[in-house]
Amino acid sequence: MLTIKNGEFVDELDRAINLRGINLGGSSKIPSNYSSTTNWQDSKTTTFVNRPFPVSEAPLHFRRIRACGYTIIRFIITWEAIEHAGPGMYDYEYIQYVKTILQIANEYKLQIYIDPHQDVWSRWTGGDGAPLWTLEKVGFDITNFRGCEAAICQETYGQGHSTAEQRNKEKKSLPKMIWPTNYFKLGAATMFTLFWAGERFAPNFTVDSGDGNYSKKVNIQTYLQQHYINAIAELLKHLNGLENIVGVGTMNEPSAGYINVDNLSKGFGQSGASSSGAGSKELKYGLAPTPFQGMCLGEGYAQLVGDYSNGIMQHVFGKPDHWISVDPMGKKAWKTESNGCIWKQAGVWQTNTKTNQPELLRPDYFAHVDFGTECYIPFAKEYANTMRSVWTSKTQELLIFVELPPLEFSSTPFPEISSSVLSSAVNATHWYDGVTLFTRSFKSHFSVNTHNHRPVFGYKNILKMHVSQLGEIKQLGKKKMDNAPTLIGETGIPYDMIEKLGTKMIRRKSKSIINFRDSSSQQLAAMNHTMICLEKNLLSFTLWNYTSDHSNNAGDVWNGEDLSIYSEDHKCGLDNTDPCYIYDGLRAARAFVRPYAQCIAGTPVVNEFDMNKGEFQLIYRVNGIKYKVPSEIFVPKLWCSKKGAMKVSVSDGKFEVEENEDWYTVKHWHSSAVEDTVKIKLLQ
Repeated sequence: MLTIKNGEFVDELDRAINLRGINLGGSSKIPSNYSSTTNWQDSKTTTFVNRPFPVSEAPLHFRRIRACGYTIIRFIITWEAIEHAGPGMYDYEYIQYVKTILQIANEYKLQIYIDPHQDVWSRWTGGDGAPLWTLEKVGFDITNFRGCEAAICQETYGQGHSTAEQRNKEKKSLPKMIWPTNYFKLGAATMFTLFWAGERFAPNFTVDSGDGNYSKKVNIQTYLQQHYINAIAELLKHLNGLENIVGVGTMNEPSAGYINVDNLSKGFGQSGASSSGAGSKELKYGLAPTPFQGMCLGEGYAQLVGDYSNGIMQHVFGKPDHWISVDPMGKKAWKTESNGCIWKQAGVWQTNTKTNQPELLRPDYFAHVDFGTECYIPFAKEYANTMRSVWTSKTQELLIFVELPPLEFSSTPFPEISSSVLSSAVNATHWYDGVTLFTRSFKSHFSVNTHNHRPVFGYKNILKMHVSQLGEIKQLGKKKMDNAPTLIGETGIPYDMIEKLGTKMIRRKSKSIINFRDSSSQQLAAMNHTMICLEKNLLSFTLWNYTSDHSNNAGDVWNGEDLSIYSEDHKCGLDNTDPCYIYDGLRAARAFVRPYAQCIAGTPVVNEFDMNKGEFQLIYRVNGIKYKVPSEIFVPKLWCSKKGAMKVSVSDGKFEVEENEDWYTVKHWHSSAVEDTVKIKLLQ
């Protein structure tokens, strides 16, 4: 049982819990029967069964995850996986598959929180999440999205107007980390705006509710939200009885769409913030039409659009590298049988009768709306109430993991979320070292503050900056969510780092221990840095990610990402009699498979591991209370293959070491001291 008390996760013995876990998995965003030769628009034969892996493979993967010291899984599902065939048509084969997989996870004592995942709305807008029929319902014609620059996808890359596409039409590989730019394109921005605020910004856009004999006209916002909520509730209802389900997320990295955009002609800058140029939170990479230009392109009007690289022109001068004339050549992003652009119908813009050119009427149409307070909280409240209404467990209250738009892309303030509005809530905000993520290179001496775009020099200053950023996220839970605990829902590193061949990470087996030939490899250093930053804030987290079918060629099998801690292609070929067999395939393992205190019989002060020295330290305050239960420290056999290879010292009380198949558990009982220290030196 996992509960919340005084801003901490606690177990049934009232011990503070440091939750460490993994996102499972990266390829769960796309159907298991997807391939580059399949019909991209065929949603009827889609299946997500075997995502994240076949049932037969589950025991080994869960054992490996558990051997890393992880006790919680952020389990990736998508709305599309449940309701791909059509509105209200649920895939019960997939739902039963999920239940079976999570039952096996329970056998390995892995707790689960369900993550309804999406990135930039859907696969047809460059990401994953929502079913195809949601786009069709609002009148979109996805076959023309690329020509109208309404979305950029792997399947259609090469058909657009950007400089990179025109110069090399044969290169069809989607550029790394270009997919998030879809948040700022017509397709995704329109869908999110309708989902969150259709009643406000498209009040006349109603659709048939589809409720059989009781069908009625409802606003598109109500229609989309109800289908989303009902789909996740349908899955959760079938998971009743599983003791390891502890919570559910609201939505992965939601976007506000056009909501609070200050001026549609100047970019996605939000009211009260920088509207465009250097310092703007809009991600510009490739063609970056303004919101108004996106609307015009969607109706077939040619536009002069800025084409950006990740270079000095954008980040210093706030200007594009090129200006490109984008002509959809008569194509429209809207179906011919629809009424055309929703925002034109809403009076945002019109076609000038004299010039026959688009004319912006209301540049501030979406401005001055607090997304968090006015849009997210009402939705989250209804969502949580529905989830809890179908959840019948009497031993585990369903925790609600709260996520708002990524801090890098949002200028609206984090809202006040009181416990009276959303009880048992968890702050599940994400954090990445953005510079390392986007450049695919970890530099210990130089970085950039992604909050103010200023350069940062020297490792001490970089560490201080990142520790501070995570500390600020933790404070959101304390100050904005009635002292809610924080679990960083996503964090991790790109493994496809750009580095010299001589310093690439190479696996080798030496004396039954898996080592890296170069311990200073970027991947190992970057992951260790991330772990240090998390530990200094005493944060719980779930790393992104574990992809069971990762390969060097396909990466995480989605949009060219390569963040999986595991890869079949990185195995050494150890057999199951080898003591390091369970770690085979893990990447930069010694950075994230590390000792830490999982259960603490008091208030944690320090819970840190020094990878370079092989030293762990736990300090916790006991406040004079004599506990009958111990604090428990996980020590992986990756670091300590024999019990005699660790030296444990305690400032007070007693300890004992228990051996499990893949790890040791150091148990410490304190006595009467106010503050206790446990140190573990790994001698191997």
